Amino acid sequence: MKHVSLRVLHSNQEIMDNLKKVHPELTAVDAPLIYNGRNRGCDAELSRYGALPVTLRGMEVLARRGSSLAEDLSREGFRLIEVYAIASAKILGFYDRDNQVVQKNLLSSGLSGDIEKRFLSRDELDAVFSAITAFLHLKNSTEEVGDDEGRIIIPKV
Repeated sequence: MKHVSLRVLHSNQEIMDNLKKVHPELTAVDAPLIYNGRNRGCDAELSRYGALPVTLRGMEVLARRGSSLAEDLSREGFRLIEVYAIASAKILGFYDRDNQVVQKNLLSSGLSGDIEKRFLSRDELDAVFSAITAFLHLKNSTEEVGDDEGRIIIPKV
């Protein structure tokens, strides 16, 4: 049985400090790790799962923050992958528009921990799917979508 432990972090510094404490084998980031001001092929390829162009205003803010965080984490020696949590949820068959249904689906898969104790936010559920994708990646059960302008890791189907 896999155990889920969640903590909401807000700043890049909080993320860095917590990762330094845990020092994971692999860190999955649900945001663009590379941003050059234009749309990437990997985002277009994953649009069938709902990925939005990184040049949209809200996405651009996320892309800038993700790429900045990725640079900081890489400098600290963390091994990173970019994921798209919603695509992972859909590929794995857990996705639903209702967060409670998604959480129920995850619970029925055998996950334990915080997921059993309270209702999780959409961001927390995305973090769970990011972690699942990282776990699958370490088990060679993922594939890569994209090119040198950006690669997103998704579960193999």
